[in-house]
Amino acid sequence: MNIHIFSISVIFACIFIRAGNADIKFDKSLSTCSLYKDNQPEECLTLLDSFAKYASDFTMCSIKNARPVRLCEECINHYVMFMNKYTELLKTVVNGTSCRDIFISHDRLDVVLESHDRISSMWYKGNCNECYDWTGTTPILSNNTILFKKMLNDTVICIETTINPVGNNTDEVCSRCMEFYLKLDKFYRSLSKDSIGLDSVCFDILDSMNTTRSIWSKDLDCCKKLRSPETIFLWCTGIISLLPILFYVMVRYLTPLKALPNALKESRFKQSFLRSSREGIN
Repeated sequence: MNIHIFSISVIFACIFIRAGNADIKFDKSLSTCSLYKDNQPEECLTLLDSFAKYASDFTMCSIKNARPVRLCEECINHYVMFMNKYTELLKTVVNGTSCRDIFISHDRLDVVLESHDRISSMWYKGNCNECYDWTGTTPILSNNTILFKKMLNDTVICIETTINPVGNNTDEVCSRCMEFYLKLDKFYRSLSKDSIGLDSVCFDILDSMNTTRSIWSKDLDCCKKLRSPETIFLWCTGIISLLPILFYVMVRYLTPLKALPNALKESRFKQSFLRSSREGIN
C-alpha cells in the first residue's frame, strides 16, 4: 500500500515539475517578446501605427468605391497620406536605429513592404495619376479630367431630362443628345494614347465612358439610329466619287477617238516634209 502511495506521489511530482517548467518557458518567451519591443524606438512604433491606419483607410475607401469606379478621385487623400507615411517610415532614424531596418525585409512575409506594394499596384493599375496634376505641392484634378466631367455631366443631364417626359420613346433622346454624346466620345478618344485607352486613361474616366457607351448603345439603342444617316452619307459619297470615273469611261468609248491617231500621223508627216524641204533649199 505504501508503495502504491509512493508511486502516485512521484507521478504527481513529475507532473507539477513539468508544468512548472512549461510556465517558466512561457514566461521567458513573454519576457523575450517584451524585451524585443522595448528595444524598438517609440517614434518607429508610432510611425508603424500611422502607416497601418492609412493602409486600412485606403483599403476601405477602395472597396466602397469599387462600383462605379471612383477610386482615383475619392481615395486620393488616403493614398497621399499612406505614401507620405511610408516614405517617412523609410527615412526616419532614431538614435542611430533605422525604422526601415526594424520593419522591412526581415522575414519572408515582409508585411509592411507587401502592404505598400499591394496598394501601389492598385493605384497604378488604375492609372490614377492621370486624373491629377502633380506639379504643385498637392495633387489637383487635371484640366482634362475637369473638362471630361463637365461634358459627361452635360450628356447625362440631357439624357435624363429628355427621357423622363417621353417615357420609352428614345428617338427624341438620341436626336436631342447626339451632339453632347459625340463631343464626349471625341474628347475621350483624344485622351487615349491607344485605341482602347486601358494604358493611358485614368480608370475613373474609362469606367464612366464605358458605362455611358453601354447606356447609349444598349439601353437607348442610339447607335442604330446613328448608323442610318451615316449609311446614306457613305452611299452618296461613294456615288459622287464614281462620277469622274464614269465620265472618263463614257468619253473613252462614246466619242470618235479613233480618228485621233490619223490626225497625229498626218500632222507629223507634214512637219517632217516641211523640214526636209527646207533642208533641200538650203
